[in-house]
Amino acid sequence: MKVNKEILSIPPYISTSWENILSLFTAHDHLIVVLKNGSKVEIPDLNVNLIEVIFDTHAKFLENQTKKTGLNLGLSSLTNSSMDSLSYALQHNPEQKNSPNMPPDIIKKIANLAKLFAEESNIDMPKPEPDCNCMHCQIAKALQIGAGVNPENLDEEVKEEDLKFRVWDIKEEGNKLYSVTNPLDTNEHYSVFLGTPIGCTCGKKNCEHIKAVLDS
Repeated sequence: MKVNKEILSIPPYISTSWENILSLFTAHDHLIVVLKNGSKVEIPDLNVNLIEVIFDTHAKFLENQTKKTGLNLGLSSLTNSSMDSLSYALQHNPEQKNSPNMPPDIIKKIANLAKLFAEESNIDMPKPEPDCNCMHCQIAKALQIGAGVNPENLDEEVKEEDLKFRVWDIKEEGNKLYSVTNPLDTNEHYSVFLGTPIGCTCGKKNCEHIKAVLDS
């Protein structure tokens, strides 16, 4: 028996690389391994600790694959066809709806790609499926965010002005006081005051947050 970052080997039931495995789940205390070729392998009599190790190893493999996918999105090679490839290379897979979230920096990179193409009328952004966190749907959500579309409201009619990429979300909080939030990372937010003196909680004069409020 061998379980590591590269392979899952449990004789006499299975011995293959993680790349050939689509998903894992348990049923009646048996581990079910779903392969990419559509077949399923049922493995009985595994103790709980070993099952946890197998699931954890598979999750780490998926996270590593996610990082590789994001890092391979080179801006220098972007074309309309490559954008389509990004959108549809990973097809929606409901069996992976509980996949771990992609790293925030990867989501930002994907969203920035959508920003570059947001005004291209001949490019259709994919739509994520409701309550699904498979790789395809995560990428689709990031693309929609980058294009300025709220994935939760994809069925609503989208106004032309809503399709423009929002660098900052701006909300009036009081008399000449505004909150400025990064739509891709809500933990990044600032308060801008347009009274006397004009200021921002970032501590810089003439910062992009003040300019964003003035231009809004």
